[in-house]
Amino acid sequence: MTDKIQVNLRLPEEKISELKEEAKKQKRSVNNLLEVIIDEYLEKQKQN
Repeated sequence: MTDKIQVNLRLPEEKISELKEEAKKQKRSVNNLLEVIIDEYLEKQKQN
């Protein structure tokens, strides 16, 4: 397992609400959802 470093984000309340809703749909925490989103984005960037 890779060491993890905590980061803080400033996002509009509307985006936080959207993330919470999506995380709930996927039965994930918001943190886990953001990890998945970031991992997928970075993988996609490597392919380009």
